[in-house]
Amino acid sequence: GNEYPEDLAALPPQIIIGAQYVQAAGVALGFKKKGAKNVAYTYTGDGGTSQGDFYEGINFAGAYQAPAIFVVQNNGYAISVPRAVQTAAPTLAQKGLAAGIPGIQVDGMDALAVYLVMSEARKYSVEGNGPVLIETLTYRFGPHTLSGDDPHRYRTADEEAEWEKKDPLVRLRTYLDEKGLWSEEQEEAYIEEVNEQINEAMKKTEQAPKQKVSEYLQNVFVETPPTLEEQIAKFAAKEEA
Repeated sequence: GNEYPEDLAALPPQIIIGAQYVQAAGVALGFKKKGAKNVAYTYTGDGGTSQGDFYEGINFAGAYQAPAIFVVQNNGYAISVPRAVQTAAPTLAQKGLAAGIPGIQVDGMDALAVYLVMSEARKYSVEGNGPVLIETLTYRFGPHTLSGDDPHRYRTADEEAEWEKKDPLVRLRTYLDEKGLWSEEQEEAYIEEVNEQINEAMKKTEQAPKQKVSEYLQNVFVETPPTLEEQIAKFAAKEEA
């Protein structure tokens, strides 16, 4: 049918950098062909804009006017490669120009600004105007991964301190305080409520039976292929033994 549920749907994580842009273009074209009032959102980092899939995705979506919102989270570094040597383009948002789609640059450390831009982009796209490319200027406070990356090897303490002043959580908290929409008492009560939810979830998780390898394999596909059936039978036999 042409109707989609209001709640969000998500694809599995895409490990290949930039490849999610191609997937999003395909999903968006599917929405258009079905006449659904939906858009496909996808994200990559500043380094992802150097991948071929990035260009293929925005070009395909632009050519077919598919309702996709392409977001580039520009945090200044693709692991250790600084944005300045990633590309000669003055901005990453302007890369959309080659695909014939609008590109927007926004302060990624301002939650309200990002919300406004994303909302306007969705409205533009869902009305049949095609995709939008959004570059959010942000910063990664910690390491890229916990497997050996040390940001202090390629970033200065002064740089990190300057970006910490723009922390979106601090900025939004300050805004809410000044508007009288939040208080220390509300925050303490909320923290207590969330901690209770986390503790309850942890208890349920700890009580859940340990998943067997055969069960894990059974959950990979809706319709299990013959090759996987053989593996499931092999592990099930070991587990029963």
